[in-house]
Amino acid sequence: MTVPLTPAAAREVDVVGVFRYRNTWPLCLEFLSSGKIDVKPLITHRFGFSEKEVEDAFETSARGGNAIKVMFNL
Repeated sequence: MTVPLTPAAAREVDVVGVFRYRNTWPLCLEFLSSGKIDVKPLITHRFGFSEKEVEDAFETSARGGNAIKVMFNL
C-alpha cells in the first residue's frame, strides 16, 4: 500500500504506528459482534486515500468542531 505523506509532512504531522493493547482485540471483537457496543456514532467523517482527500481529512480533524474520529477508507 502506498500512503501519500506529503500533506502530513507539509503540516509537520507525526504519523505513528501503534502496537499497543494487542491482547484486547479478541474481547473488543466479541463486544462488537454481540452488539454490546456500537462504535458507528464515533466515526463522524470518512475519507478516501487520494492526496486531496487526505488533505481534506487533516483539515477536518484540525478544525475540531463535531469531528470525533476521522477515518480513511482503504
